[in-house]
Amino acid sequence: MRSNGAEGCEAFSPSSFRSADEGVLQGISVTLEKMTSPLRQYAVADDAILRYRVHGHGSQKLILVHGLASRAETWTDLVPLFPPDRYTLYLLDLLGSGGSAKPAKADYSIRAHGRRLLNFIEGLGLSGVTLVGHSLGGTVVLFAAIEAMAGREALLKSLVIMGGPGFIQQLPLMAQVFRFPLAGKAFIAIPSPEAWVKIGLKAAYYDKRLVDREHVARYAPCYQDRDAKLALVATCRTLVPPDSDRLIGCYGKLRLPVLLLWGRHDRIVRLSQGERLKEAISGARLEIIEDCGHNPQEERPGETFRIIDGFIHHHISRTRIN
Repeated sequence: MRSNGAEGCEAFSPSSFRSADEGVLQGISVTLEKMTSPLRQYAVADDAILRYRVHGHGSQKLILVHGLASRAETWTDLVPLFPPDRYTLYLLDLLGSGGSAKPAKADYSIRAHGRRLLNFIEGLGLSGVTLVGHSLGGTVVLFAAIEAMAGREALLKSLVIMGGPGFIQQLPLMAQVFRFPLAGKAFIAIPSPEAWVKIGLKAAYYDKRLVDREHVARYAPCYQDRDAKLALVATCRTLVPPDSDRLIGCYGKLRLPVLLLWGRHDRIVRLSQGERLKEAISGARLEIIEDCGHNPQEERPGETFRIIDGFIHHHISRTRIN
């Protein structure tokens, strides 16, 4: 394994943390922030190179994991809200996405992404990490936590699952289409118009005004790079793990704090998924953001930060008391 990167229950009431100075948050020009930190890399195998960026130098370590047909740029609006003296954020591109390698013969299943995530944490010498996963990334961090129960519990401190499906649901349209071999080959071979990105964002966002040039640019490379498209097709064909019943049965065995964060109007992964996860995971907390769809980190970044920050602050305080 090789790396050229450096490291950088009492009642929980997130509302008590949302009274923070609104003016400070509103004064930050979130949408103008760019992912300017150096791109680093870690090789989990010779042909499996994960690339990531690090923001901040604080003691609280968070690894942010994007969703399907996405990349680390999905966190652009959220990152500047985390105080760099308190947090170290690792913005990871999953294998097959963003700047990471896109080997043609790789295993792009959710289970494989979860295993690589744990190897990434170990390889960087990290422990006590909070995993934050959005959409498919939410399922990746959930499965990683299950995998970590086999002797690697110290790697993780807590989980934040944002609109991540934990139970079998209707597959995204692209995943249904890519089940047909010819459809996948056509998608890979033919240039994808920008309109495809806009269709996906219109389904994700509650406020359709966010479907603008800036947001389209964040996701367009996922549909334009041939190797990324090949990896996307492979991922879509393995979204449902063959041992899903066994994995679901493990949810109740998780013993780390779990925050479930959902948009009230999420049409991609319905709120009912979050409600089911709350029932299945002992002690899990479900927070719902109003006037929000599938992408809280872009639609309501201030609210998303306050909830995550409050969740982490609560468990820091609890640990110190104990």
